[in-house]
Amino acid sequence: MRKAGFVVAIAALAVAAACSRQEQATPTPPPPAPGTPEWKIENAMSAAPEFVVSAARVMDWPATDTGQLVELRAGSNGWTCFPDGPATPANDPACADDQAMLAMQAMRTRSAPRIEGMAVWYFLQGSQVASTTDPFKMRPDSGQAWIDVGPFICASLPSRSAYRGLPTAPSATAPWVVWGTTPYGCIVMPAARPAVRTPPDTGVAR
Repeated sequence: MRKAGFVVAIAALAVAAACSRQEQATPTPPPPAPGTPEWKIENAMSAAPEFVVSAARVMDWPATDTGQLVELRAGSNGWTCFPDGPATPANDPACADDQAMLAMQAMRTRSAPRIEGMAVWYFLQGSQVASTTDPFKMRPDSGQAWIDVGPFICASLPSRSAYRGLPTAPSATAPWVVWGTTPYGCIVMPAARPAVRTPPDTGVAR
């Protein structure tokens, strides 16, 4: 009986070792290829906390300034996330609540935003702007560099007067206002970069 038990134990160890070898031999699936819808969804989901991105709609940027946004994934929690934007060299995915989507649409059509409350954006991978005063400046002047903005949350308010007295110089440690003298002002609040979720490799050296 003792011998039979010993044989069973050896057989169990052999099976466990074989399973371990099989698991180690199973290759890790490759990450999505840059530019594919799967890659764009992963990239967009690196812009905000899990409670935002887990059920957020994911939209892709249009091919032209006047084109329509393209849905990559349906959502159910009122948030919309976007992959890395084509307008800047930085990796800058973003997530917006419903009010921020109204503000973004107004900016795309250069019309006055009609938000009814605070509009919130997440940029937890950071971003870049060509100007802190002109929201429509698409690239820096010749010889000037892009303005790097570290991970942040941005909040727009219905009244432009709400930004009065707030700093306008970029800061990595304190809130400041970008585009505050325009209808598209936003309070930039520095935030920590996510510790768990990381964006897919964009193939661009940072």
